[in-house]
Amino acid sequence: MLQTLPSYKSGYTAPHFYPINMAFEIHMLSVGAADAMIIRYIIPETGYEVVILIDAGNKQDGPKIVEHINNYTTQKYIDLAICTHPDNDHIGGFFHVVDKIRIEEFWIHDPAKHKVKIKQLHEALHSDVRFEKALKFVTESIDNSLNLLAAIDAKGIKRTREPFAGLTFELAPLTVVGPDEDYYEELLSRFRDVDTLLEEEQLLEKSMEAGPLITEDLTSSQILNRYKERSKENNSSAILLFTPNNLKHLFTSDAGSEALARAAEAYDLTNLEWFDVPHHGSKYNLTAGLIQHFNPKVAFISSDGSAHYPNDAVVAELKAIGCEVHATHITPDLRKSVDMPGRIDYRTSTPL
Repeated sequence: MLQTLPSYKSGYTAPHFYPINMAFEIHMLSVGAADAMIIRYIIPETGYEVVILIDAGNKQDGPKIVEHINNYTTQKYIDLAICTHPDNDHIGGFFHVVDKIRIEEFWIHDPAKHKVKIKQLHEALHSDVRFEKALKFVTESIDNSLNLLAAIDAKGIKRTREPFAGLTFELAPLTVVGPDEDYYEELLSRFRDVDTLLEEEQLLEKSMEAGPLITEDLTSSQILNRYKERSKENNSSAILLFTPNNLKHLFTSDAGSEALARAAEAYDLTNLEWFDVPHHGSKYNLTAGLIQHFNPKVAFISSDGSAHYPNDAVVAELKAIGCEVHATHITPDLRKSVDMPGRIDYRTSTPL
């Protein structure tokens, strides 16, 4: 029996068909407060193995990803690699991966195609001493993108498509649900705005402050509703919906509540089977309302167990709706599998 991907509120209907009983597994590799995830699944009618890499952690994580693909896949190559956004902890490992392993196609945003003059942006940032931290993060991210794009092109890897809402992968039930191209360009254009850059500077300092995670005066839901992720770069993250067997698995990268709410307006993201908690469990990326809307059965967090990641309020709010929460700082290299062989070197995960 063949099934279509769900139709969405925005009117998108996936044009591809997939078997209803598809075997698959999702790996969230243990890379600290970074992201590196691998989807592997088998199409029953053909026995074809499909491997998708979503982000590649920091620079030092590249060899681990290559080793994992060589050890745990049959084909030993990647059908689709996706860079959700150019933060070091998402893009860094790709430089090693691109150099060491075959990749059939790459989805990555190319800022030069979206009304941003890179040279002028660099000059504007360097001209004002107020932007010391914003300069480091914004220009470093842009340089990361440009350098990776050059590496991809040097290897002859196909990258004709960018991960904007509505894009689907022909070999898998995978759809990009955010951002749309207009929203991405709006976020990108604000990197050139002086007030926005000063706000980014202040947010970077504030986000690194420690302090109590849950206080006597605020409930977990009040904490989440009080703090908002306003980073333009994080909100530009590609958000991905994977629907094997018509069950919804949502990959969120570092998307903030604004970006996630936009995706939830355009697509049916209710009653998730599995949820990748955004930004390593930061309190800035989710609201209590979004958690209730997504209503996930199981959540994975890529985290380092520090005071920031994951935040106690995020975990408490997920558990309050009956979600089973797992984190890589407790169980390294988390794996969800359906109808795939077991692994003798993996153990049962302990929920938070």
